[in-house]
Amino acid sequence: MSEIQEPENDKVEPNVVLEAQEVEENEIEKLKEDTIGDTLYSGKWIISILLSISKVQEDGWNEKLQSDLCTLWDMTTEKDIVQFLVDVDFLKVAEFALNSSEEPRLTEIILGIIGNMTCESSVLDLLGAKEELLETILRHLSSEDSATLVQILRLLRSALWNIQTNPESKWRVNLRNSTFLREVVPFILKSSTNEELLIATTSFLRSAAEIDLPSGKTLLDELFESSSFLLGMLESFEEVLPEDEAHLHSASTLKYLEDWLELFSNLRKGHQIHQEILQEDNLTRTVEIPRRILTSFIDPWNLYPLDETKASCVHRCAEMILDFRWKGFLRADSTVDIDAIVLKIIVSINTAMKDEDEDSEETMEELLKYLEGYWVEVSKISTTDEIIKILKTNEKTVIDHAINLLKSKIPSEKINGIMDGLPKE
Repeated sequence: MSEIQEPENDKVEPNVVLEAQEVEENEIEKLKEDTIGDTLYSGKWIISILLSISKVQEDGWNEKLQSDLCTLWDMTTEKDIVQFLVDVDFLKVAEFALNSSEEPRLTEIILGIIGNMTCESSVLDLLGAKEELLETILRHLSSEDSATLVQILRLLRSALWNIQTNPESKWRVNLRNSTFLREVVPFILKSSTNEELLIATTSFLRSAAEIDLPSGKTLLDELFESSSFLLGMLESFEEVLPEDEAHLHSASTLKYLEDWLELFSNLRKGHQIHQEILQEDNLTRTVEIPRRILTSFIDPWNLYPLDETKASCVHRCAEMILDFRWKGFLRADSTVDIDAIVLKIIVSINTAMKDEDEDSEETMEELLKYLEGYWVEVSKISTTDEIIKILKTNEKTVIDHAINLLKSKIPSEKINGIMDGLPKE
């Protein structure tokens, strides 16, 4: 679907869709000659639009052409329409428009149409072989128009699917050779203030990081070589979710959180990011992200219903903190509040699992098992005094549950020391 504002009248023009029931029977057969596949869309109308695109420089850009192109953009969710556009060489028209037009909306819509078309694997293969058109598309990554960049990244995510199914894909060669891609994507993360663009960029990078190549590298490593993403990831997170804004998580926000955390998890497998985390205030900024995410999940309205996306976010946050503790990046006293939050979430999930109406029991069980293991590991690497400090920040029900989880997991002497150090009722 197009992302441009449609006219208030959402009825499709009569020359776009042929309504057979409104036509005399003796005209139906004649009209069928103009319909595309099993749809009621007019082939002649589409061709007229393509001709209008080729005349934009002469006739100029106008609202009617924009409206017509938005309609065509919407139509390209239909397989028969996509095949028709391939048959009439739309990609050649698109290349002409992308090379000649200086109208941002035309560029965005053309890229959006191509993006819809590449949902068909045959078109994705066809486009991957068109080096000049791909070079033109990737060159538009230097555009200052965020809407255009969003459509390119959407298209490139389809390309990643092609590479994942076929590591020898021509898409892989073309993307690897693109200087624009290698230089612009990290720059977008660091400098863009457009939320939609930052979300699309993070999603693209996560997908690239999850594609393993025969060489043993990930596609992210191959495409961006030694590019650093940490600073850009920190900047983009703070832009998408400003610290002074607390709100319930929408579906798009949750997807962004998951993409960000999964991308970070993949980057943590390399050594470069560990060196960067320890520079300047990067560690403080990095730890603040799982702290904020976990804090938001104390609110039952954000945590429940607990689906796989929310569970993944909580899991990755705890995993990040524990990894930093193991590596010696963090001292126990710097994560007291985070550990206390994890205990609150453990008790919350444990209580929710007793609710017969809860339909995400398996997801809750898996997350609960991980978080309980997190608490045991934290207790093993923390001193008795450090554990007491964590527990003191919680209410009695949480404290009792947390101590019960440690029984038989850590030495009894340590358990007794913890209980002796807690306030007596």
